[in-house]
Amino acid sequence: MLNRRAKICASIGVKDIKLLKKRVEEALDLGSDLIEVRIDYLDEMDFSYINEVVKLCEDRCILTCRARGEGGEFRGSEEERQKLILDLTQFRPTYIDIELSLARSQPEILDIIKRARVSTIISWHDFKDTPPFQSLESTLDEAKLLGDIVKIVPMANHFSDNLSILKLYESSKPDRLIAFCMGEKGQISRVLCPLFGSPFTYASLPDSPTAPAQITIKELRELYGLFKLED
Repeated sequence: MLNRRAKICASIGVKDIKLLKKRVEEALDLGSDLIEVRIDYLDEMDFSYINEVVKLCEDRCILTCRARGEGGEFRGSEEERQKLILDLTQFRPTYIDIELSLARSQPEILDIIKRARVSTIISWHDFKDTPPFQSLESTLDEAKLLGDIVKIVPMANHFSDNLSILKLYESSKPDRLIAFCMGEKGQISRVLCPLFGSPFTYASLPDSPTAPAQITIKELRELYGLFKLED
């Protein structure tokens, strides 16, 4: 486990689309292995510009348009959001992240994304607490039948929540599950999850978190360097 290289995905959310390319370039310069572009943060849509950004991080780009009810910033209707998600397939990112609730209620969206030859991350979040392990495992069992990678991220209110979330890796194949806890009490699972089998963990640019207690790219790179996980 300890000889596994830890990969980092920079999660980038900006309102001004003209700042997007600059932020992506900054994240790449800091050593991000992947880039998550949070489309839901944008005040305006410029598809030609988004296409340029995807090409900038080709083969390592995740496009996410998160619903407000699941911690996102999208201000349009749910119908508009779903249409936008499908429009994003034309740029052929490496992954499109959609919520488990959407995959469950609108399975045809998954079919369209798959036909576009774009891989999916099926994500589930709980911004209040960490459910019992049996509930987390049930969520994993459902989600892994739907997408290429499952992402399960609850809020940690106790240190033991990290133990529950990391135990999930015993029920998943390597690189098929991203599971860690949000919040200050969950930071240790953010750090350790790549060592347990997660394909990557999420980090932020300085002073630009897209989730509670997100660690910066620079801090994670330095920490993994101490673990000798950067070769």
